[in-house]
Amino acid sequence: MINVYDIIINLSDNNRIYEPFEWDVNDCIEHIKKIPMIRINTKIMEDIINTNFIIHQEILKKINKKCVIYNEKETKLEYACLFTDTNRVVAVEFDNKGKSIYKSYLLLDEEEEIIDISEGLAVTDLSIKILKKYNNNDCLTRSEQLKQIYILKEIKNSYISKNFAKIDYLYDEIYKKSNKSSIEKYNILINDIRNNFSFNHNEIYNILRLSNKKRTTN
Repeated sequence: MINVYDIIINLSDNNRIYEPFEWDVNDCIEHIKKIPMIRINTKIMEDIINTNFIIHQEILKKINKKCVIYNEKETKLEYACLFTDTNRVVAVEFDNKGKSIYKSYLLLDEEEEIIDISEGLAVTDLSIKILKKYNNNDCLTRSEQLKQIYILKEIKNSYISKNFAKIDYLYDEIYKKSNKSSIEKYNILINDIRNNFSFNHNEIYNILRLSNKKRTTN
């Protein structure tokens, strides 16, 4: 384990790590003065990126208050470190039980520098306990996730208000017209958008946004 200095991280939701191009001005972006780094094998790295997990208490003790943030006063994260397999680098913050709670990728230029350094490190035989694997929909970009939430909300509200004409219209925009009932169409839309978000659903988003914009300007 070594320390890495002077990097930027964006500790976001544990269920999703945003690429730097997806970072938003309202995110919790931290300028890190110092943070410990551990080299691991690629299999464990994939699990760290794609699951909620717990690390062993022994590792937790080693990284305790070793992460320092640039602030007016020196601030330390209780439990945080970088992991690398010399291909990617990810920052993870843990609670006092060792459970991952926030994660972050690094800016590309900083990641490249750290990878160069990490090639000289010994691989740590890290053991983790996987709590939950992410589903395929977690691979959506941040923008796609927001669109997905928006569409699902609009369709559900249409169903609750019994605006079945709207549901029929949205269904017909991406599927072949059929004799299915509005309730059947509603269920197909919800399941497909939730589990198989695609370009077609992006078109629905554009239709809904345009429709709502016209309504607010009238």
